[in-house]
Amino acid sequence: MQHARQAGFPVPAVASVSGPDMVVARIDGRTMAQDLARRPWRLSAHARTLGGLHRRLHAIVAPAALVAPLGEGEALLHLDLHPENVLLGTNGPWVIDWANAARGPAAADVAMTFVILGAFPRARSPYGAFIDLLRRRFAVEFLTAAGSAGVRGSLPAVAARRLADTNLHDDERRAVEDLVRRMPAP
Repeated sequence: MQHARQAGFPVPAVASVSGPDMVVARIDGRTMAQDLARRPWRLSAHARTLGGLHRRLHAIVAPAALVAPLGEGEALLHLDLHPENVLLGTNGPWVIDWANAARGPAAADVAMTFVILGAFPRARSPYGAFIDLLRRRFAVEFLTAAGSAGVRGSLPAVAARRLADTNLHDDERRAVEDLVRRMPAP
């Protein structure tokens, strides 16, 4: 976090750290996901903002000491940079939840966000189907804004990492597998 903050990336200042606990500066605002739920007409703007955050982050050279779980590369990766981890404050967006920070190819970080956004269980109601449509549109617009070069090639490794997450439910696992099957080979 400090490395990204020192490079000018929008990360809240760390006030204190004690073991796994961290206190950061308060950001007044809501998450991008909360804002999308309240103002869905902002979908395209938020997708561009998220894509821009990825581009800015990947321009930062990662510390060599960081792990590279998805291949070699010099870009700083968040590996969980999606609308729930972007706070929209009065001074712009702020990125939180850096537990998965790593180094590697930028395309792997974009692919991880695409999988998080695009792999979700299918809705069982008309309203849910509408939300699914918005999520798919957001994922595609994000991919356009972030840059899709190399993303397809990163999908197998990213999907394997996502599927290894013990917090995923069975229907989420099936959604990840389905998304990867639907994507054409690189």
